[in-house]
Amino acid sequence: MDLITDKDIRELAQTSGDTVHVSLFMPTHRYGSEVQGDQLRWKNLVSGVEATLLEEMRRPEVEALLQPARDLQQDSRAWQYMADGLAMFLTPESDVAYRLPAPLPELATVGDHFITGPLMHLLSGDEHYLMLGLSQNEVRLLDGSRHTVQQVELDDVPTSLEEVIEPREPRSDTVSRPASSGRRGRAIFYGHGTGDDGAGEADIKRFFRQVANGMKDVLRGQTAPLVLVGLDANVAAYREVNEYPHVLDESVIRNPDDLSVDELHEQAWPLVEARLRAERQGVIDRFHELNGTGRGVSDLSSVQAAAAEGRVDTIFIRAQPWCWERISGDELAVVRLGSDERYAECEALDKAAVDTLSNGGKVYATSQEVVKDSEVAAVMRY
Repeated sequence: MDLITDKDIRELAQTSGDTVHVSLFMPTHRYGSEVQGDQLRWKNLVSGVEATLLEEMRRPEVEALLQPARDLQQDSRAWQYMADGLAMFLTPESDVAYRLPAPLPELATVGDHFITGPLMHLLSGDEHYLMLGLSQNEVRLLDGSRHTVQQVELDDVPTSLEEVIEPREPRSDTVSRPASSGRRGRAIFYGHGTGDDGAGEADIKRFFRQVANGMKDVLRGQTAPLVLVGLDANVAAYREVNEYPHVLDESVIRNPDDLSVDELHEQAWPLVEARLRAERQGVIDRFHELNGTGRGVSDLSSVQAAAAEGRVDTIFIRAQPWCWERISGDELAVVRLGSDERYAECEALDKAAVDTLSNGGKVYATSQEVVKDSEVAAVMRY
């Protein structure tokens, strides 16, 4: 699974130009019989894009553009390691794909820019959160939402104490213990080794300092709340060296080695939910205080213009279902941007969200209705 940041979205949004841009989104399943069905649905989605592109492009150009999507379609192993949603972005010069911990609408767009709105709820602070399991045997980072959580690769972060300290010489009065076996998955790296009571205080501090240093790159650009899970001493040691500004004051004081991924989510989500609910409600209350004063706006055209000028501090966009989903219904939606009036409002919402993010504002993609009969509400800076 992949972490996505506001920087990623800004970079995708900035690639607009004369060349063709293809955005593909689809909900996926992590396991079970539905996985094979996902692979077939992806094939059909890509074929729909191909048919649209062939109306204006030569077949060799279309085939070259869509080759990364076709390669993924045929990679049966890759479909065994999906998350809850898949997004891919293609131009003739580049391609990038994300496996994400939240379902996405089944949608493809073709035009002179990418569509990124369906990714916004992963940044919005509405349900997205991170969790860091801290033990000396195994450090685990998880990316989650209200209903799901999945482990994130930590290739350049030490994940066990024995990776940082030299193993001690065995002593006759010690008792050997089996190391935690952990769980293994595709391209995910885990550490094993020294138990939580088998190292000195200086070693433990050095270990968590190196973990925190490695996490800087992993978490750069993230704004999601982070829950620490671990025994008191490990959590305290990590807090001393942590530089990520969105760590919750509350922690789950349990040994994460004893908990499955689902059990970790069950322990952490109530803390996250309370924080997110309070934060979101505070901003909504602020909007209603300002509504009617010129600084609380819910007219889409006014919000879009203000976002382009950098005047939007916070924008709420109604999601679940997204604008794109409500219009496409059960149809296979391949949208040519700028040419289908049914989707004009959806494109405007996407543009307002991207402009808000690019100008340092906050985006909430939420199922909560802020203003009756409006897709959008915004708090202005001035």
